[in-house]
Amino acid sequence: PNQFDKGYSYNIRHSFGKEGKRIDYTPYSCLKIILTNPPSQGDYHGCPFRHSDPELLKQRLQSYKISPGGINQILDLVKGTHYQVACQKYFEMIHNVDDCGFSLSHPNQFFIESQRILNGGKDIKKEPVQPETPQPKPSVQKTKDVSSALASLNSSLEMDMEELEDYFNKDS
Repeated sequence: PNQFDKGYSYNIRHSFGKEGKRIDYTPYSCLKIILTNPPSQGDYHGCPFRHSDPELLKQRLQSYKISPGGINQILDLVKGTHYQVACQKYFEMIHNVDDCGFSLSHPNQFFIESQRILNGGKDIKKEPVQPETPQPKPSVQKTKDVSSALASLNSSLEMDMEELEDYFNKDS
């Protein structure tokens, strides 16, 4: 705990505008994440479609129960350097929508639109951080099966939480 407080706690509070100049920094857009600041050894940021090894990305998509045809579509887009389109295809697959009706350009937008679909078209109540460039408000999309989309997202979140727990518990 002391090492965490000394090494990271201040930086986290500073990044969220709770320390220092109290500036709430704007998160990077997808384009900025893709084109700049690639992660290096030991870093945990970046675009999974741009910065992941294709084989590792394929394994990850399989673990999220994406169909083999869907995985091939996503990997073809990645090979063609269409990372944002690959992300949008992934979004459509996990939410069971044929066309999401908007263009993904920010990680926060991915989250906000996911929440909107999972909440039946209602906006989330928490204060969302707006993307760097304003996006047109999409029309409410009807999902084929909201419960399967929710189950898919929940299983993805559970796997991510397990990975985080394993990471933080490995030094204990």
